[in-house]
Amino acid sequence: MKTFILIATALILLSCGKKPTSNFDWSPKNPKAGETVTFNNLSTDAKKYDWNLGNMKISSDKNPTNIYTQAGGFIVDLTARNGAKSTTKTQTIIISP
Repeated sequence: MKTFILIATALILLSCGKKPTSNFDWSPKNPKAGETVTFNNLSTDAKKYDWNLGNMKISSDKNPTNIYTQAGGFIVDLTARNGAKSTTKTQTIIISP
């Protein structure tokens, strides 16, 4: 009986957190190849972050930086997590030559 109560309590605690909202932008707004890009995390109600920066780089930093060495479009994903709840925002960053 105690095991059941502990499991039920853990499940309730996991589901009690707010669902986060994922959002981000970056600077500079029109980056060039070789420039450092800083991602600005605008997410709310999140405790952890998982970034896929689009060029085989990943990060768990709140506000990561990245250098894109080639021009082109790169798909960037941010997953914001709060316990068992998460949301993902995807945007394409265009890097100029």
